[in-house]
Amino acid sequence: MSAYTSLERRAAVAPRPPARTNHRHHLSHGKAIGYWLILPAAAIYVVFTVWPILQTVYLSFTDWNGLSPSQSFVAFDNYRELVGDGRFFGALLNNLEWVAGSWLAQGLGLILAALLSASWIRARTLFRTVLFIPATMSLVVVGIAWNQIYQPDTGILNGTLEATGLHGVGWLSGQHTAMPAVIATANWTYYGFAMVILLGGIQSIDRSLYEAASVDGAGPVSQFVHVTMPGIRNQITLLLVLSFINTLKTFDLVYIMTNGGPGHATEVVAYYIYSLAFVTHQVGYGAAAAVVLTLLILVITVVFLRLRERNDR
Repeated sequence: MSAYTSLERRAAVAPRPPARTNHRHHLSHGKAIGYWLILPAAAIYVVFTVWPILQTVYLSFTDWNGLSPSQSFVAFDNYRELVGDGRFFGALLNNLEWVAGSWLAQGLGLILAALLSASWIRARTLFRTVLFIPATMSLVVVGIAWNQIYQPDTGILNGTLEATGLHGVGWLSGQHTAMPAVIATANWTYYGFAMVILLGGIQSIDRSLYEAASVDGAGPVSQFVHVTMPGIRNQITLLLVLSFINTLKTFDLVYIMTNGGPGHATEVVAYYIYSLAFVTHQVGYGAAAAVVLTLLILVITVVFLRLRERNDR
């Protein structure tokens, strides 16, 4: 009996666990604070991203010149017209040519990253900084500077060619040279970014893999193919996706350097959308082209990532 009384006293004195209701109250209060903290960022995202996207989708179903107060609804007429628009598909082909050209910059970045990761390289921080400088420059400034370099009479490039006995070229005025010239300018600003991303990937590879490959008799080229390349697959995938997205929506260099010319030789989809909306005042049709471009980027990016994930399994 005394033992039973002692147990009762201990139970009465022992602290009780906190009620679950209080715990749930604290959790709900913490969630509420979290929602209030993200509210400003969410509001900015909705106002400057979600709302313009929804407005663009709505305008794609209208025939509006951007000036009149009324917007006539035309349903899918803009999209039907876009299917037979040869100029749109020509601009899209120019974008795809730009995508292929951007792979040259990635290849150059890979070579530089491999060289800078070599043990015999000295002052690699200095080289990395100098080579990365073009990636930090504004594309407007780059376009103006390279426009002067490409000048047929006063440009540095033609002056160098003529000094070596070669004839100068109208780089930005020729049908076959304008697009390669603009792509080369874009690559000058992109190879440094690719180099830094790939260099980080190479430096994260376990050095014991190179030591094991060396013991097995693998030379530098074999180590690069069988150790380095598989080790930076994620970085390569990232660069491919980023270059694809950036080149499909490119606008700055074309606007500054060629205005889409000569003819439509350098016209890309983003510049075509700009000319539709702000030059010929076909805002509804331009919005339809913008929606198609966005969907195209989204679909191809998702397909590319899915294929990449399947190959990694």
